[in-house]
Amino acid sequence: MSQVEIIDLSSRSEGIGSDHECQGLVVYASQFSSSIADWIKKNPLEWIHLVTAGSDPLDAVKIPDSLYLSSSGHLWTDTVAEHALAMLLTFSRGMNVSIRTVQTSQWSREEIIPRLHRIKDLNVLVVGYGRIGSKIGISVKNLGAQVTGVASTERNVDGISVYKMADLDVLIPHADVIVLSVPLNPQTHHLISKAQFDLMKKSAILINVSRGGVLDEEALYRVLVNGKLSGAGLDVFENEPLSLQHPLRSLSNVLLTPHVAGFGEKDIQEAVAKNVRDNLLDILAGRSPRNQINMGPKTR
Repeated sequence: MSQVEIIDLSSRSEGIGSDHECQGLVVYASQFSSSIADWIKKNPLEWIHLVTAGSDPLDAVKIPDSLYLSSSGHLWTDTVAEHALAMLLTFSRGMNVSIRTVQTSQWSREEIIPRLHRIKDLNVLVVGYGRIGSKIGISVKNLGAQVTGVASTERNVDGISVYKMADLDVLIPHADVIVLSVPLNPQTHHLISKAQFDLMKKSAILINVSRGGVLDEEALYRVLVNGKLSGAGLDVFENEPLSLQHPLRSLSNVLLTPHVAGFGEKDIQEAVAKNVRDNLLDILAGRSPRNQINMGPKTR
């Protein structure tokens, strides 16, 4: 690819790339900033490739129909699903309480045993049934759970009923576990807020491995501290890193991880590099990128 010049913008200050006219951008969501958004507006881009899952950083930029948008999001699917499953197993087997109590002088079997559940006895609602959501759904179904999905379109996947997003509030009261894997956009911002928490079982567990903005964190804190929700597993937050003073840090019924659900796949950097290369080769050959995520018609 001798006709391709690669410019590293990650270490540049404001005004990045002002001395170069670029046609493509490869970017991690965590690297996206207002200066990147401004730079996109000023460059005649033909292609943007998002290394990680989720296209919400581009909401700040008007993407023309002529611009290709692709993603390596599929490479992170299995690890995010496993992370959600790990959080669910931690709660259902009382690991969070056991680890905390055995590090003290307590031997709190009486406190722990009532918290224990089998996955097969749980109703799991997966909100956002795309690549990650469907992987979570089939994983917990294989452990015996009753699984229901919610997505933009109604369908049946691997024997799992997926309902329209409009049915969410009807399904929430029946769920023992609610897993959020929905993309963040204006329609899903604070999708789970006070109205939805009021519908949940007090024994329910909420897990968020999507984006922090789909969840109203203040409303979540209130229901957790008031005993109206059993627990929450959160890998993502509205503002990251999570402030040391954030009230969620003080709760014993919350599992917090620092936005690492997608990591752990062996040789992931090599897989990402190959995926970026393959999509670039598609563009250079005049084809649509193979991992295109903007589904509208394209013109060259």
